[in-house]
Amino acid sequence: MLQLEELELLKKSLEGEAGPPVELFQKKVEASFSKTVLSRGMDNRYLVLAVNTVQNEEGNHEKHLIITASQSLEYKELCILRNDWCSLPVEPGDIIHLEGDCISDTWIIDEDFGYLILYPDILISGTSIASSIRCMRRAVLSETFRSCNPATRQMLIGTVLHEVFQKAISNSFAPEKLQEYAFQTIQEIKHLKEMYRLNLNQDEIKQEVEEYLPSFSKWAGDFMHKYISTDFPQMQLSLPSDGSNNNSTCNIEVINSLDIEESIWSPRFGLKGKIDVTVGVKIHRGYKTKYKIMPLELKTGKELNSVEHRSQLVLYTLLSQERRADPEAGLLLYLKTGHMYPVPAKHLDKRELLRLRNQMAFSLSNRISKSSVGKEKTNLAPLPQIIEEEQTCKYCSHVGNCALYSRAVEQQMDDSSVPIGMLPKIKEETQHLKLSHLEYFSLWCLMLTLESQSKDNKKNHQHIWLIPASEMEESGNCIGNLIRTERVKAVCDGQYLHNFQRKNGAMPITNLMAGDRVILSGEERTLFALSRGYVKEINMTSVTCLLDRNLSVLPESTLFRLDQEEKNCDIDTPLGNLSKLMENTRVSQKLRDLIIDFREPQFISYLSSVLPHDAKDTVACILKGLNKPQRQAMKKVLLSKDYTLIVGMPGTGKTTTICTLVRLRRYITSRNSQRRKFADPSPLHP
Repeated sequence: MLQLEELELLKKSLEGEAGPPVELFQKKVEASFSKTVLSRGMDNRYLVLAVNTVQNEEGNHEKHLIITASQSLEYKELCILRNDWCSLPVEPGDIIHLEGDCISDTWIIDEDFGYLILYPDILISGTSIASSIRCMRRAVLSETFRSCNPATRQMLIGTVLHEVFQKAISNSFAPEKLQEYAFQTIQEIKHLKEMYRLNLNQDEIKQEVEEYLPSFSKWAGDFMHKYISTDFPQMQLSLPSDGSNNNSTCNIEVINSLDIEESIWSPRFGLKGKIDVTVGVKIHRGYKTKYKIMPLELKTGKELNSVEHRSQLVLYTLLSQERRADPEAGLLLYLKTGHMYPVPAKHLDKRELLRLRNQMAFSLSNRISKSSVGKEKTNLAPLPQIIEEEQTCKYCSHVGNCALYSRAVEQQMDDSSVPIGMLPKIKEETQHLKLSHLEYFSLWCLMLTLESQSKDNKKNHQHIWLIPASEMEESGNCIGNLIRTERVKAVCDGQYLHNFQRKNGAMPITNLMAGDRVILSGEERTLFALSRGYVKEINMTSVTCLLDRNLSVLPESTLFRLDQEEKNCDIDTPLGNLSKLMENTRVSQKLRDLIIDFREPQFISYLSSVLPHDAKDTVACILKGLNKPQRQAMKKVLLSKDYTLIVGMPGTGKTTTICTLVRLRRYITSRNSQRRKFADPSPLHP
């Protein structure tokens, strides 16, 4: 359970984050949520028709929502929000999901019972929500500028350690086996590529990974494969179902591993995440034993047992409820020491974290604002308030984006409020930028945000949990009622070839074709988004897919559905590039000069400085077949110091020119590499 002071931190992080007061009004909602299916039950989706703040008999404020689950908007219900739920920034036209009891068409959500999930079809990762405890602004920036989180040495080592532990828990923790798993993992192509990119030495990484292996064995010796229950370490764990009077002292025995990197989408709570290890656990308390399936979260950094780490486990218990019974707790393991902590999921912990999730969903969904004075003008909305915590800001990976957004966007608003103590830090992070650079950032951040939020390009997976496969098949973007045939083949690490065929009847008419991205789910409600991949082959009787998970562990009778992963406007990369363009580096400065300040590109005078004289015949062979304009374009590119734009009408040979240029560049690079090799005969660093 989260400590009292940490719960206060959760509440503090929500204070001041609510949107402006919402008056009772009705607005058109059909256009905004035309794709949303309203329904009651497990996947209930309610539409908010009106919001009103009232004062009850005790003098406390309540927020009353008029809601409906009827597509015709005819049948209405009442939802009463009390206590801290009143700060929820809900407006007419919003879609919500309710957890609790409905009596006489009235829902009551208060501090002791029930939850309200705002925008439940926006699935937010548990990691992001946990990081919002200290700073909501950092969490929103992390979701907005996703590609700005560069991989580091620590991240690579953490990934390797996770994979080694996951292999061991499914097989053996014997020291020689751990050494073997470590060697195999480090030798994988994806990790070798990352080491090369980060300029890391393989032997050094292996040595650092091996330092953790004794702790792996220690953990297995403490919590697995004992003869009697009393041999396991005593721990303090009180489950909600145990009641408050029971003794919290128990022994925890990890029986087995049920899944690795289990990916779960929860449209019920608006969450998504990957659980490091899903384990079967026996809880021995006195003469009684209780079996639970729990999430096991692995941490490779300092043993903090922090509120963020334990909050992540609490959220994973909510995710787990999409697949199985409520685990009521999770396990937090620090791989450096082998110490494990049980984390119970109490109602108040889940309540505060879901409130944080709602605030984050609101900020992500309302990144655009319109002026209420005169003719409406579309602008970027302010982000959650900047905090004044030196330690938090000091180690924040988004401090640059935070300061940039504040100066370029928020400080241009009349109602902008920046903590005075943070103004010097904002100036320090952005003093290298001109006014034209800030305006460029603001404009393109607005353009990209509008593009991502446009109805035509918005990524939308709602149909997977709201619309049956039989109905989705009519659009041609889904195939349901599939069963797995033949054995699953491991093509390479993380890719598995699966064959499916229709259980009954022929394949429906479909738009799916080889190469299409797909999401595979079970027909059952508990099996959303089991795996992602693409179609390898499809015909009138079967479909073959290359997926990122091995589904052979599921029963052969499991019915599956394939949904086409809708093409969407992916702005992660351009937003990341926009952020990098504003960095205080020599390369970014040069790009700003060229792209924003329109400095003319520079060119060298003679080709002889690029092409060696003895390469004349080879170059002529490469250029063979190009016409005069294409050769002129090639020459201009080779002389360029900055950039060259190749312009031409369709069919004039632009693609041919670019392909030839790539061949020529490869040849020049190869020649230069050979020259350096002969000039410096010393052996290359491994």
